[in-house]
Amino acid sequence: MGTARFAVWSFLIVVFQVSALVIAEEATCVPGFQSDMLIFKVTRRHLRQGTRLGKVGFTHCTDHTRFLFISDDSRFMVQTDGTLMVKRDVVLHEGHKHFFIHSWDSQGRRMSAPVTVLRHGHHHGEPHENHHQNVEHHHGHSNHHHRTEVHSANKTEDRSNPLVPVLHFPKSGEGMRRRKRDWVIPDISVAENNRGPFPQKISQIRSDKGKQKKIYYSITGPGADQPPVGLFIMDRENGILYVTQPLDREKQAKYMLTAHAVDESGGNAEAPMEIVVNVIDQNDNKPLFTFLGEVPEASPIGSEVITVLATDIDEPYTDNSEIRYRILSQDPKLPSDSLFAINPVTGVIRLGASGLDREDGSNPLVPVLHFPKSGEGMRRRKRDWVIPDISVAENNRGPFPQKISQIRSDKGKQKKIYYSITGPGADQPPVGLFIMDRDNGILYVTQPLDREKQARYMLTAHAVAEGTGNAEAPMEIVVNVIDQNDNRPIFAQDTFLGEVPEASPIDFEVIKVVATDIDDPTMDNAIIRYRIMSQDPQLPSDPLFLINSVTGVIRVGASGLDREKYPKYTLVVQAGDMVGEGLSTEAKVILTVTDSNDNAPVFTETSYEVTVAENKVGALVVTMSVTDDDEPQSLAWNAKFKIIAGDPRGLFNITTSGNNKQEGIITTVKGLDFEKTSKHTLLVTVENEVPFAIKLPTSTATVVVNVQDVNEPPVFDPKEKFVSKPENLPVDSDVTIYTASDPDTARKQKVMYKIISDPAGWLEVEKDTGEIKVKSAMDREFHFVKDDKYTALIGAYDNDNIPATGTGTLIIKLEDVNDNAPTIEERDIAVCNKESVPQLLSVMDKDGPGFAAPYSVSLQGTSKANWTARMNSTKTGIILTLATALAPDDYTVVLRVADNLGLEQDSTVKAKVCACTGGEVICGDRVAAGTGLPVILGILGGLLLLLLLVLLLLLFVRRRRGEKKEPLLQDDDIRDNIYYYDEEGGGEDDQDYDLSVLHRGLDNRPEVFRNDVVPNFMPAPQYRPRPANPEEIGNFIDDNLKAADNDPTAPPYDSLLVFDYEGGGSDAGSLSSLNSSSSGDHDYDCLNEWGPRFKKLADMYGGGEDDML
Repeated sequence: MGTARFAVWSFLIVVFQVSALVIAEEATCVPGFQSDMLIFKVTRRHLRQGTRLGKVGFTHCTDHTRFLFISDDSRFMVQTDGTLMVKRDVVLHEGHKHFFIHSWDSQGRRMSAPVTVLRHGHHHGEPHENHHQNVEHHHGHSNHHHRTEVHSANKTEDRSNPLVPVLHFPKSGEGMRRRKRDWVIPDISVAENNRGPFPQKISQIRSDKGKQKKIYYSITGPGADQPPVGLFIMDRENGILYVTQPLDREKQAKYMLTAHAVDESGGNAEAPMEIVVNVIDQNDNKPLFTFLGEVPEASPIGSEVITVLATDIDEPYTDNSEIRYRILSQDPKLPSDSLFAINPVTGVIRLGASGLDREDGSNPLVPVLHFPKSGEGMRRRKRDWVIPDISVAENNRGPFPQKISQIRSDKGKQKKIYYSITGPGADQPPVGLFIMDRDNGILYVTQPLDREKQARYMLTAHAVAEGTGNAEAPMEIVVNVIDQNDNRPIFAQDTFLGEVPEASPIDFEVIKVVATDIDDPTMDNAIIRYRIMSQDPQLPSDPLFLINSVTGVIRVGASGLDREKYPKYTLVVQAGDMVGEGLSTEAKVILTVTDSNDNAPVFTETSYEVTVAENKVGALVVTMSVTDDDEPQSLAWNAKFKIIAGDPRGLFNITTSGNNKQEGIITTVKGLDFEKTSKHTLLVTVENEVPFAIKLPTSTATVVVNVQDVNEPPVFDPKEKFVSKPENLPVDSDVTIYTASDPDTARKQKVMYKIISDPAGWLEVEKDTGEIKVKSAMDREFHFVKDDKYTALIGAYDNDNIPATGTGTLIIKLEDVNDNAPTIEERDIAVCNKESVPQLLSVMDKDGPGFAAPYSVSLQGTSKANWTARMNSTKTGIILTLATALAPDDYTVVLRVADNLGLEQDSTVKAKVCACTGGEVICGDRVAAGTGLPVILGILGGLLLLLLLVLLLLLFVRRRRGEKKEPLLQDDDIRDNIYYYDEEGGGEDDQDYDLSVLHRGLDNRPEVFRNDVVPNFMPAPQYRPRPANPEEIGNFIDDNLKAADNDPTAPPYDSLLVFDYEGGGSDAGSLSSLNSSSSGDHDYDCLNEWGPRFKKLADMYGGGEDDML
């Protein structure tokens, strides 16, 4: 029997091996590690950092040659090419180390393999092998394994290949280009029962290859394309992950999704990635239980009776599922209440008092238990994607510090990296809420968070290389605090006061109560529902009022309100969160029943007749009074007036006064017009501010308004009149006729006209006809003309006893004419007398385009012999050049400039010719730069000698003064002040006067000759008319003085002196009043009577003691 059984088993084993070989031959590729167990043998006990142990074989059946590996032992690392290296120094105290390494296939499935690092010569249950690599193949899946042993060369290799960081720091170098990194992606945390709106964004993925080609994103797995289908969706264009409806942690606490990125050709752009969505628990389940037990009637106090056990399907190990027990009631309460006691933590019920008696009652006790609750945190995972925010539930019970994330730099392979965080919650208030392990980058929270204090923390992570500064650019970390239901709703006020009319219909809105909850408004934690808990009194019916559970609006729910019987109601209203099933609070609502509007207001007078002047806006027409028997100052007593007939054009308005709501005040909204309507009949009604509670008649009154005629000003048509005229329109020429009409047609009044505003004084208006003419010559270039427009105001008035005046605006557009000759702006130049540089002179013409450039120029008089003048290329400037080498001196150049229509005018330029060469003008009144030191010393000596002579002269004069003379000008002198004018002649022979002052008026007037010969024939100039603006008088005199200087017909011709204009108002008399006489008999003694100012003259001409000698 045993032999047969052995034969059967042998046959089955052979068949199984053959079938396994066939299957192995048929399989083209199996993803995973090439060996089920990896053994790496080393010859040293102490393994130093950077030691290469060997290679790990792995494939996921694609053409990829590099893969992502993770080691359970942080002292070892596997590079992407499979090289196993020592990350930190390791000592094999027991001769071996065991750990696991992990990787993922192309479908995102995680695969693991055990690794043993064995010191050569140390026996650890494995045969000793002397060859470099020994591979044993064993067929079978459960009891056999495929093992690889590798001897380490114990060599330190380049450690530049990056470890996979949990969080990535963006690169700042290499032209700000980014390159792909491997990431540790934290799990995505989504709170259950979220109220949306949906779809709600929860994360986003992105491939680095999207920069080179179009990438399409998708997700698969339970919750995406598998039941529950469509719970999660992804935007195929941008990789945004959405949840489409509220999650329920009690149905499913975690979702494992797979993200895919494909290019336009349909091929995989990235290996599929696992996305873990954790559902954050909310306190939305209550524990319910019923237990049956027995207790002997003779049991001693403290005897254990039964253990009750309650479970909560909320998140374990959080306050949401942490249960406490207590006994709420005992029935019967005999022989004593609290006959039993319960342990609040374990639920053990013990006998708490004596007196049990089975004969008194056999019904078992059924306790009702109560418990509190709370919430939890999350984990993170590693992938090549955009990292979502970190989510941490508030009120977590620890233990603290609690790990919430980790960052790592890929440069940690080459150098030591130190990690830190900054920002609010780290090194800024609240300081120390988050901390980071500087060696491994683990981020901890040190105490429970409170979402209501701060819902989000923005931290900045830093990675600093030892001795070289920043290893990575700083990275932002966002920590979101997940809400828990830890706040009760709060009413806006403890007591709400309202009023309700006694005749209010059912569903009449009375008052609205408002409560708020500072928990997350997107979750049930802050969703409030209202209910009325009690009503006092409960008559005539209960409930008499209803409340909208969502809005908090309280309405009348039944009829029967009676102010005389029940004038006030008190309601207790509850507001509860978690849609009314969570934490709650209460407030009082006190409603006062008010009187109903059962009496209509009545006018005290039914008709009024008043008179109102026309054209007045806001004029008081009449005040109307009413009476009302309802409660004073109530809405049912306050009157509301309305004009229902007689005012089709809206000329009137009726309101109530601020203090007396039973007075209607009618005023005018627009001015009344006697000529259109001389009488208005208004029909006015009155009601209350609230509708009548019962059907009542409406009171009316009639108001007759008589319009009083007043004198109205004439009205111009149009209000602004535009005309266009040339600026040289002759005096007395017609400009336009501008008339107005009198709206007082019944008065038959005459309309007359006058000028109200004419700034330049150019216009006059015919009083009776409104015809406007030119009074003085107009000038388009005058400063009162803006944009070629001159504005004047014309008045029209009637012949009433108190005339009314209306105004119209006349705007004259002045057409330009050629009435201004061009002039030269530069009047002074300086040139060298050798190789003189041409001078550019600017030409200006006050006329507009068409009467100005191009200009022409010619030299006049003696200027032709020494100078040349021509226009520049644009014909807007004159190029003046010295043609002859003149002696250094001041010269006058006369230039005649004409515009494009030939209107010309002579202009003079003062030219200072200096002894120099070229364009750098240096005049001879300077000290030569090369003067020697002896010359300078001689000059200084002469100056010192002259100074000594002056001092001696002053000393001599001072000694000759025998007595203090009376000052020439006394302080109390009441004579007129002396006026000083330009010096026009020399004084006494002993004074050296500068006679050049006599020529100042002739500097720019070379055409005025100082001789007795009539000058050469020159055309008579054009004189400028007198301006109306006094500010232009100076320019007027100067321009006409220039014209007179150019006029050859103006005598006299001999010794003509030209003086500057000094203004009017001089008190000096005319010189012609002084009679000259050759007689010596004139008595000059009278000069002594003229005051101290004429004492000198009296001494000179009046004679004295010297004449007697």
